[in-house]
Amino acid sequence: MPDNPTRVLVLGGRRTVTMLKERTDYEVGFADEDMPFDLLALADIPIEVDFDDWDGVMAQVSRVHAVRPFAAVVTQVDRLVPLAGLLRESLGLSTGITAEAARNCNDKSATHRRLAEAGLPVTRHHVVHSAEEAVLAAKDIGLPVVIKPLDATSAAGLMFCSTAEEVTAAVADILAGGRTSALVEEYLVGPEIGVLASRAGGQTKILYVFEAEVGPPPKFVKLGGWFPSAVAEGDLTLLSERTEQALAAVGLDNWVALLQFMLVEDGPIAVEINPRLSGGQGVTLIAATSGYEPTLVAVEAALGRQSEPGAPEASVGLYHSIVFDEPGRLFYRPEALRAVEGLETRTPPLIEVDVQPGEAVLELNHPRGGTFGRIVLVGDSREAVLRDRQRILDQLDLRVEPVQDIETEVAKPHTSCC
Repeated sequence: MPDNPTRVLVLGGRRTVTMLKERTDYEVGFADEDMPFDLLALADIPIEVDFDDWDGVMAQVSRVHAVRPFAAVVTQVDRLVPLAGLLRESLGLSTGITAEAARNCNDKSATHRRLAEAGLPVTRHHVVHSAEEAVLAAKDIGLPVVIKPLDATSAAGLMFCSTAEEVTAAVADILAGGRTSALVEEYLVGPEIGVLASRAGGQTKILYVFEAEVGPPPKFVKLGGWFPSAVAEGDLTLLSERTEQALAAVGLDNWVALLQFMLVEDGPIAVEINPRLSGGQGVTLIAATSGYEPTLVAVEAALGRQSEPGAPEASVGLYHSIVFDEPGRLFYRPEALRAVEGLETRTPPLIEVDVQPGEAVLELNHPRGGTFGRIVLVGDSREAVLRDRQRILDQLDLRVEPVQDIETEVAKPHTSCC
């Protein structure tokens, strides 16, 4: 380790700790609950905490900081981003996300308000506190509408509603989960585009633009997407401009953000600003096809610095979710999970099925349905990747045999994606 490594505190997140420890220029503090032994041994400064007690966490970190000061606090865990902002302020750090910026991103009504104040186009929407208010809001906006929790990310808790009865049921479900309000939002039609950006010292850098594939209403399950996108040059220019304006509007600086845009006839509309990296295998695909290591980019941004890419290992990547139109028992060839013959890609693909052969699966839009596996692969062109995907599907030989009353055999929702 060099004489003066940069000392960073990580809140949760195995990948960040692992990536930083592969380098010699960082000293890693790691705060987590029920810390696994391997991470306890890996971190330079392990701090076991209770993330339900933020005052306690700040007190513990402050005591460590007084002896071994941190240069930045980082996290990719949604619920801990506001805590990172509070720690920045309580420790007197000069960079990293602020608590106000975290709130502006995590609260969708605040996001919309800040964007509108900056003159950016936003969806028509209302914050409601009851099913009755929601029905009135939906009539004002015009059915169909989308109902979502104010603090959810991506498609979590989202529901498409075309009738007043569906609006009532969707809001009742959100409120029954312990929340006190919900968002009734205009339903937009168009491609969904993701933008990963780094902002440091008031300057925004677009790192990556990818193209999401979304399932049909009412659940809009993420089916995967292409990395990078193939949107037109004019749309890319507008996306870049509106990303810069949106991040400035919510006050986000010295941090990364994943923005969700809907590409409608009049141009891109920012729907969400998530102050974190893409989840799951999205980070892997961005790294493989851009040359950026997103986890390190996020740490550097929290330190007030921008990163430069290395050489990408592939030109294009695809995330493909395994979903089904009908329920039943799933059968497939498990040996294809380990090896597929005849692939063009030089990089081994990730092939996962979440259930064993003969176990139950549900249809895409069932309340406990969603995705039951994934295929992640990269290649030299979209055409080559599509050929490889077909080879994988052919050799997996996925088959669903219909069975009556299969629903009770699926214990938990399957909605994970990239």
